[in-house]
Amino acid sequence: MMKYRSKGVLLTFAILGSALAQSGYAAEEPGLGTVVPQAEMTMFCQNAAAERFRVQLDAITTDPPVEREGKLLVLGTVDSEDNDRDAGFDCRFEQNGAYLGIIGAPAD
Repeated sequence: MMKYRSKGVLLTFAILGSALAQSGYAAEEPGLGTVVPQAEMTMFCQNAAAERFRVQLDAITTDPPVEREGKLLVLGTVDSEDNDRDAGFDCRFEQNGAYLGIIGAPAD
């Protein structure tokens, strides 16, 4: 597994994921498996959600990590310009900090 050391790591994964997605290859969500220190999970989640939902960082709101069912979750919302409700999502991490991905998404 990789260690999360800087915001540049996420950007590298995001660029690679976007390039693979546009080339017709199925790409995994950027950063899967990256080990993130608990103190940095909120920012990591915010960046991952902004990339996944294709919005600016200021459209993402996240809370500190909470423990549920043996996992660490960062709960967040995406501000919606299309309707009155914000869409919720969770960034999931293993207990060791390994990033598992985002659950939930804005309705298309």
